[in-house]
Amino acid sequence: MWKVLGKSALTVTVGTTWQERVTELSNGEKDADRFMALMEEADLRYFYDTIKDIHTFLLRFDPHTDIEDLEFVHDFILKVHAASKEPVVEFGGEPQQFTVVITAEEDSDIYDNEE
Repeated sequence: MWKVLGKSALTVTVGTTWQERVTELSNGEKDADRFMALMEEADLRYFYDTIKDIHTFLLRFDPHTDIEDLEFVHDFILKVHAASKEPVVEFGGEPQQFTVVITAEEDSDIYDNEE
């Protein structure tokens, strides 16, 4: 059985469960309102690489998002993960590898031939 920060999840719901749990665990923390507002703006994508056995949570923000806001989200997520007594992702009681990617870069089409 999969668990995300102590909450049971199906494989297809790991990403949304992570976002819900990080938001729930941030309640009562200093600057939680700012964090929740920024998380609402983020586009969350979740990937599970079965070859390398690593979970990736990708938070994509608007390209105009200030670097200070991105750093704030990064630091806040680290604080929430550290404060949790549960592994971020676990399967069958075993902690899993994970990473969180935070970006505000625009996608570029390297195959765009317009000149």
